Amino acid sequence: MDTNKIWLKSFDNERLEIIVFVTEQCNFRCLYCYEDFKVGKISSEIILGIKNLILARIHKIKELSLSYFGGEPLLNKSVVLELSDWASKLCKENNVYYFGSLTTNAYGLDKITFKKLIRSKVKSFQITLDGEKEEHNKLRPTINGKNTFEKIYSNLVSMSKSKHDFSCVIRFNVSDTNIYSVESFILNNSFPFSNDRRFNFHFHPIFGMENLKLSKNELLYNLKKIAISKGLFFNSEEGESTCYAAKANSFVIRADGRVQKCTVALESDINNIGKISKDGILKLDQYKLKKWLFANDKECPVQSLKLEKLIVPYENAGKYMTNKI
Repeated sequence: MDTNKIWLKSFDNERLEIIVFVTEQCNFRCLYCYEDFKVGKISSEIILGIKNLILARIHKIKELSLSYFGGEPLLNKSVVLELSDWASKLCKENNVYYFGSLTTNAYGLDKITFKKLIRSKVKSFQITLDGEKEEHNKLRPTINGKNTFEKIYSNLVSMSKSKHDFSCVIRFNVSDTNIYSVESFILNNSFPFSNDRRFNFHFHPIFGMENLKLSKNELLYNLKKIAISKGLFFNSEEGESTCYAAKANSFVIRADGRVQKCTVALESDINNIGKISKDGILKLDQYKLKKWLFANDKECPVQSLKLEKLIVPYENAGKYMTNKI
């Protein structure tokens, strides 16, 4: 299917995609993070608005995708479980396909939590590792500066040992400083995920930080080549021609009720396209919405809207400071 056909399909009213920030707080302070952690947990009024939006559309759609995002969504896992359980049952009653996914640092993804998520039909995960222990811990410490690699890796290995049906993208944010650590991880620690199609690897350069840039993108191809030799698979979403932000049937709902198109350009004014009311009505700015839908670059509208320069790590993102969560 060519690019235009894929893009036109996103105007199909039979599918609804919602990315929910269930909390904008996080227990990590990754060095390259672009979020400012000013907003807390999603309110009951916004949750009601999301439910009413789905209820208004449930008889018109064939597919519902709910993606749980943050911050760190497992800091508010009760809402993830409750909303997914409710949505999956509603979809089953109305013969609608339900897809639940979670972007998490996996620090709190223990066996019990994992089983609860699977039971509530959250079966797709994106989890980040940034190489071997030493380099990962430098890039992705907790809010208090503690190491995180061992707990995340242990939780991933536990997932690999389960018999559950799920999919998991293991993402590596790569720069010149950690690329050989990522290579070492693939060579020495990736064996639990070898020949397991539930796991897909994804390599991505870090943006916005001069000291964490990747000088040669070709180095990513070498990582992929090594991964193939280890029996690893790759993110099935790689190669999609249309970014979710350019799709007419995809919306980001922030914890404070703001409706946006992109989960990265969070503080860009053009990204604030409206609000959701508690009765489920999306009050949208049609001018801003059209900017996203008709951007010249459908694969990444952020680039054609010239927003990439606004997406930089916050000054305090990587500092070890104790904030209220």
